[in-house]
Amino acid sequence: MALKANKQAMQSKQWQPAVYARLSDEDKENKKNGVSLSIDNQIEILQDYVKSKGWQATKVFYDDDKTGTNFNRKGFQEMYAQAELGNINVIIIKDLSRFGRNWVQCGVYFEQIEEMGIRFISIQEGLDTADPNCPALKMLPFYFIFNEWHSATTSEKIKTVFNNMAKQGKYRTTYAPFGYKKDPDNKHKLIIDPQSSQVIKKIYEMRLQKYSYGAIVTALNSEGVLSPSAYSLETTGKTNIVSRQGKWSKDSLNVLFQNPAYMGDTANGKKRVTSYKNSKTVRVPMEDWIIVENTHEPIISREDWWKCYNMIKSLGRVRRTKDSEILPFTGLLKCRDCGYTMRHNHSYYTVKSGEKRRHNSYNCTLYLTSSKSACNTHYISQNDLVNVVCADIRKKAGEIIADEKAARERFNAIKSQADETQVKHNTNALKKAKKRLTELDKLIQAAFEKSVLSGETLTNLAQKYETEKLELTALVSQLTTSIEKQGQTENDVNTFIKLMKSYVNITEIDREMAVELIERIEVSAKTNEPREIIIYYNFIGNFE
Repeated sequence: MALKANKQAMQSKQWQPAVYARLSDEDKENKKNGVSLSIDNQIEILQDYVKSKGWQATKVFYDDDKTGTNFNRKGFQEMYAQAELGNINVIIIKDLSRFGRNWVQCGVYFEQIEEMGIRFISIQEGLDTADPNCPALKMLPFYFIFNEWHSATTSEKIKTVFNNMAKQGKYRTTYAPFGYKKDPDNKHKLIIDPQSSQVIKKIYEMRLQKYSYGAIVTALNSEGVLSPSAYSLETTGKTNIVSRQGKWSKDSLNVLFQNPAYMGDTANGKKRVTSYKNSKTVRVPMEDWIIVENTHEPIISREDWWKCYNMIKSLGRVRRTKDSEILPFTGLLKCRDCGYTMRHNHSYYTVKSGEKRRHNSYNCTLYLTSSKSACNTHYISQNDLVNVVCADIRKKAGEIIADEKAARERFNAIKSQADETQVKHNTNALKKAKKRLTELDKLIQAAFEKSVLSGETLTNLAQKYETEKLELTALVSQLTTSIEKQGQTENDVNTFIKLMKSYVNITEIDREMAVELIERIEVSAKTNEPREIIIYYNFIGNFE
């Protein structure tokens, strides 16, 4: 009798229904009047269901082109607000994947909706919370898990497609870089734009002549040269909304000098999404970009591009002198004993003529800033260091000049061996990271199955696991890219040989030369006999 009375009460209750539809941002075709036909179809199905129940005054909420991996959706939040105000008491969706694809948040919102006394119906699964014995209600955790798994696997498939395109050197962004335009016969290929490419050449020429960013910007703006966004707007009627400005700036130059497209390479993977559960992106370091060489005609020679890029590197956040000068080896010297960067120092002395001169030197930062027992003195004068480095460069350049073929074979062998060692290390680290990710998936599923024991404990545990998953996923991506980039030995050696041949008679070295040639220099303690000064060159490392 109680069951019958309860059923009658449900039938006589005044229902205030709300229907909710969602379409993910992956399904963008078939639109009508700005709203997807799929959304229209969902709403139609939902309203037919409401009519079949004899309910009136349906409130309609929807989110178009919105992912279900988070609940920061306008339509859903509007519906939820109406539920909190008591303006609706039953929510109907087409299927549970429309509700969301984040099993933790789905569980939280579902519980909150139930606590508000709101009836919840999902047509496809036959779920109706008005019936506590509903089979779909018992399967609810597994529906949520499956829907998130589907989203995760879909995300991985999309990433795989994009990565494959990137490795093939296909240009994937909406706008071609300034100086180029997209090939009308192949949107993934760049061709030179005759007009704007001349501006690129001029900018690089000025930079190679040691013009500062400020001087280049002033010259371009005073001559009325259109900025990249202004040029795009004038020639195509379209532009990047983020940078819709008519003037050149230092930031716009910085972008140009860091784009490998100008030397004929296609770079992808400059940004990555932190998780498939949100659209937040972070910048990826250049060493982790997917770069494919010689995919299109260059505007700037490879040598000149690297010269300009290394100027940026040389002006990084390193210690300057009181005269705002960056000494040649600042930031490049490492203490061989403790690993700290060596700091430059200076003192003044007066020569017989009365002229005051400065003496520059370097020493271990740990030794200078901590107790003298923390590390030994690694003092070395800049003049002595210049002599040692120049002599080593002349020696290696001389070896190349004497027998370039033999030198290339030796450099290739050394570089290949170093790459092989690094690949083995990265491969082992990658296996461990992937194994832990698999373990985490199992732990998350096990935790969810035990969710009836403690909702708060489950949430805390799930957040901990998800944080670790994000960190490991980023590590897997980084290691995979690093492994894929190994095997560039021949290109690196060729670039190194070309650089060294231009310095065969070097006797002095300035900041630009040092950054162009040297990755780092390790200096042993002054008390060591013999004293070691080990030079690691760009592109090839140390090859003694």
